[in-house]
Amino acid sequence: MHRRTLIAGALLALAATVPAQARDNWPERPIRFIVPAAAGGTNDVLGRYIQEPLQKLLGQPVVMEYKPGAGGAIASQYVAQQPADGYTFLLHGSGLVTVPLVQSKPSYSAIKDFEPVSLLGSSPMVLMAHPSTAETLTQFVQQARAKPGSLEWGASALGGVGQLAMVAFHDAAGIRDMVMVPYPGAGPAAQALLSGQTKYMLSTPSSVTAGFVKEGRMRILGVSTAQRSPLLPDVPSISEAVPGYHTETWFGLVARTGTPPQVVSKLADAVAKVLAQPDIQQKFQAIYVVPKSGTQALGDIIRSDNALWEKVVKANHITMD
Repeated sequence: MHRRTLIAGALLALAATVPAQARDNWPERPIRFIVPAAAGGTNDVLGRYIQEPLQKLLGQPVVMEYKPGAGGAIASQYVAQQPADGYTFLLHGSGLVTVPLVQSKPSYSAIKDFEPVSLLGSSPMVLMAHPSTAETLTQFVQQARAKPGSLEWGASALGGVGQLAMVAFHDAAGIRDMVMVPYPGAGPAAQALLSGQTKYMLSTPSSVTAGFVKEGRMRILGVSTAQRSPLLPDVPSISEAVPGYHTETWFGLVARTGTPPQVVSKLADAVAKVLAQPDIQQKFQAIYVVPKSGTQALGDIIRSDNALWEKVVKANHITMD
């Protein structure tokens, strides 16, 4: 009996070491990055920039998969339900935090269901305006205050950071009763602005919008960061006309809660090495994203964003249901 007990104990101990060995040898098969939008968005572009160099460092393919819809909730809920084995990650941004805050029955929790792997970068938001509106940020704020309800503004996703950041801007600037028009993405929202269907919106800058500005089809009145952005040094900060206003978007990789810490650390280290490469930094900056890495840095942003946007949502009774 004693011999049988020893054998059984040895077998159990051996079985317990297998997961640890698997974690030490990670990755042993392709890794998936789930993108919460259609191909072509900023998340996707950033993922493709780091895809090849990550593959070289990790020795396994990095596969991009797209699960658009519901402001990113479909992709987020999908990853939250996958095995916590370190082979499925979510390449998301600020919407990871904002969307569940505006759902009456949240499909996931950004804090409870996910753990940070690495920040990828941050980007200022810009206040874009149709040429028929005021020429400067100060004039725009003054005219909007004077005429409540007179302008329409576009939101690229219900519950997205663009919507919540605009509501926060209105509150800080004393702008009242403007008409929100939601669109299924930044592209359609920008087209509505160009056609004059809406008069302003907050979104991340891009080479496309820079082209529209150069053509005189839209104006960029201000950036959302507390100080002027090095990416757009000639554009005033919104806080210059609306003191205290500050927000920015971020992009990063998260994993399902319970993912082995060795895996998180190894992937985070690989991402940091990739983001340190000069050519990668140039590619990020060309699409108005400041490259940044770090597991703790991403965790801090997620928690601070959750506290900030929860207050905005509750104070303004915002819901997407």
